[in-house]
Amino acid sequence: MKIKVNRNILWTTVFTDFLVRCGVKYACISPGSRSTPLTFAIASEKRIKKFPIVDERSSGFFALGIAKATNSPVVLVTTSGTATAELYPAIIEAYQSRVPLIICTADRPAYLRNTGTNQTINQKNIYKNHIRFFDELPLPFPDKKNLRRLLTIVNEAIQISAATEKGPVHLNFQFEKPFEPDSITDTIDDSLVSFANNFSESLLSKKNSPIVNESFKLDKKTIDLITVGAGIFDKNFIQLLSRFAVKNNIPIFADANSGLRFSNIEIPNLITNYEALIRNEDFKKIFSPKTAIHFGRNLTSQNLEEFIVRSKVKRVVVNEHGDRFDSTKKARVIKCEPEFFLQDLFSKRIEKASSDKLNYLKKLDEEIEKVKSKTFKNSLNEVNVILELLELIPENSNLFIGNSLPVRDLDFFSSVKNKGIKVFQNRGASGIDGIIATALGIAHCSKQQTYLVIGDLSFYYDLNSLLIARQFDIPLKIILINNNGGRIFEYLPISKQRVIFDKYFITPINLNFQKVAESFGLTHKLIKSLSSYKKAILNSNKLKSCLILEVRTDSLFTKSLKEKFWSETKKI
Repeated sequence: MKIKVNRNILWTTVFTDFLVRCGVKYACISPGSRSTPLTFAIASEKRIKKFPIVDERSSGFFALGIAKATNSPVVLVTTSGTATAELYPAIIEAYQSRVPLIICTADRPAYLRNTGTNQTINQKNIYKNHIRFFDELPLPFPDKKNLRRLLTIVNEAIQISAATEKGPVHLNFQFEKPFEPDSITDTIDDSLVSFANNFSESLLSKKNSPIVNESFKLDKKTIDLITVGAGIFDKNFIQLLSRFAVKNNIPIFADANSGLRFSNIEIPNLITNYEALIRNEDFKKIFSPKTAIHFGRNLTSQNLEEFIVRSKVKRVVVNEHGDRFDSTKKARVIKCEPEFFLQDLFSKRIEKASSDKLNYLKKLDEEIEKVKSKTFKNSLNEVNVILELLELIPENSNLFIGNSLPVRDLDFFSSVKNKGIKVFQNRGASGIDGIIATALGIAHCSKQQTYLVIGDLSFYYDLNSLLIARQFDIPLKIILINNNGGRIFEYLPISKQRVIFDKYFITPINLNFQKVAESFGLTHKLIKSLSSYKKAILNSNKLKSCLILEVRTDSLFTKSLKEKFWSETKKI
């Protein structure tokens, strides 16, 4: 039977159907004319949840959050021109963090490039330094050859994004007018649709290549340190890690962003206050590891990295994609799933590390906890904003921690809280852009309470994304630490050059965040005391809409508390 079609709509409908067959469930779409065929096809597909988002940059980071929360690819759709460039910050973060995104940019035909045609730029592989796969699809044509090519390319892109290389992939769609479904361009035989369905099934029936775990052997028979960087680790890994460490007397220095400190699994060998320990020059005389195993991304603590280098530790970095999370470039990198690696270690002969050293580390860790509580817990300071939040939020909550000072304060000062808290962050490129949008994406796709800790500069950078909170009624709880400009540079040597420093490094923005919140129709509360902060956090757990808790802090006061803490812990 003959049917009349618009070739662009046929093309994108076949594409969208294949997305669904591959398990794609979410799409973020920004409006535009050239992207009409993509928008129409995806919007018409009931099995995909759609998010129409005006601002492409916000859309990119919101999709990033959804992908982080669901660990599955999310589709992003933009029109042609500079709209494509607005996605780049989110793509960079997704690339660095190996978060699966399927970037679908609409484009004018290639023959119009370099002709001055309106809204036409060179979109061909525009993200080439930060993409796992790229292909420019041909102009849609309704025949078997071209549909086969379309589906083959898309299949490869999805498999790379979701599994083999994990991260963002880019498909550049060329479209000629007309775009609308009621603008008929071709008459085809309905067997062409059947062909597309059958070919889709044949692609999916092929087994995908599994990740091959690299074989390995340890040069040293003793492992005396395990470090864990940022990442989302499941219960099986944490249980295996804890058992292996206990069996062999190995201390675990786990970055707060790994979430291990907040797991509901007991980890007896976990040392949380290593930042205070390694700032003491005498510590190396007590503890000088020879072999260290590292899981997860790079550590937040630069001091710990430097301690490992100074100790001349033989370091083994383990992750499933073989990424070099080692700034020294001297570590041995093993491409292996962490669980498989640990299971294999159990079968090897490992000489136990010193139990005396481990017990001494635990004792020092406990002593530092007392100093920490005494130093920070009695005032409303930037560190205690985070410590009290960890105390008060419900079990199994999500915590998104902003970059700059908050992520460091979490790592340097947070303690063990066996509450099953999942920690999220954008530590791939560690930018301060898109943080609200990413947290909103996580909050929207999670059944758990989600809290964002963010500084005022990061908040300002992503104001546009507050519209998403209102648009989709997302119950994100935002703890806005307002020290009027961000103060991380106060910790750098340049801060001594006050004339230049005050003008070019301190960036007070003097915004009235209450009015900002009101303009987006969101609830805002200004926090003025520690008691009101605690009460506000407890009350926020009952709210089902977005809330902004603005905590105004004195960064110099917080800095003085930190200096006091570091000084006191050196005496232990």
